[in-house]
Amino acid sequence: MPTPPFRPARRPGGKPFQPAIGRDFEIADAAVIEARTRGVLASGLSAFVAAAVTVTGAYGLATGRFAPLQITWAVAGPLVGAIASYYFGLDRRDRR
Repeated sequence: MPTPPFRPARRPGGKPFQPAIGRDFEIADAAVIEARTRGVLASGLSAFVAAAVTVTGAYGLATGRFAPLQITWAVAGPLVGAIASYYFGLDRRDRR
């Protein structure tokens, strides 16, 4: 069966889709970029959690109702624990 004119012929053993333009995506600094991205995300999440806990704590002090603070910490606590265990845990993955 002939190949349709709009589809290039496949090489035997080749991948189903071979891009015809561009070049290979090579990054020598992939670990550095990944660490920087992880650090920015962790810092942003930590700042957001700190702001949320501060606002709900101030609200609790002003009104005497601390249920919003408990709910906020119930959501934010595991996130803070995950960040802390990654950066300060016994099994650091970025040690060489």
